[in-house]
Amino acid sequence: MAQAIAQQLISEQVTSKIAWTFDSAGVNAGDGFPASDQAVLALSERGIDLSGHQSKMITPELIDQSAIIFTMTPAHGQAILRLVPESKGKVFPLDASVPIGDPFGYQVDVYREVATQLEGLIQKRIEEIVR
Repeated sequence: MAQAIAQQLISEQVTSKIAWTFDSAGVNAGDGFPASDQAVLALSERGIDLSGHQSKMITPELIDQSAIIFTMTPAHGQAILRLVPESKGKVFPLDASVPIGDPFGYQVDVYREVATQLEGLIQKRIEEIVR
């Protein structure tokens, strides 16, 4: 959801010559799984199409190709640093004060709450980067 929300926010707000690319990969994700029905519904209500999303596992190559990596939890950041210790200067929590809970397995209302939380946090991060 974070990747799709970030792409929407950038397309709506940022007009610059900088090319923004977002990707999504999990530290415990399998490859090729679709987004949950609840995630698809929660984002479709925001005008975002997540129906074509396919999950993928984080790899050292993806880490190396990334300029900045935002994680949902401290454990995610630690897993990335175990894979590529020299990536320390580009791995940050999306929210430094509170880990973002994974709504997987919950009702769509929880997905909506997480989407709202992500939107605010991503907006803040975009503003920090653009400044």
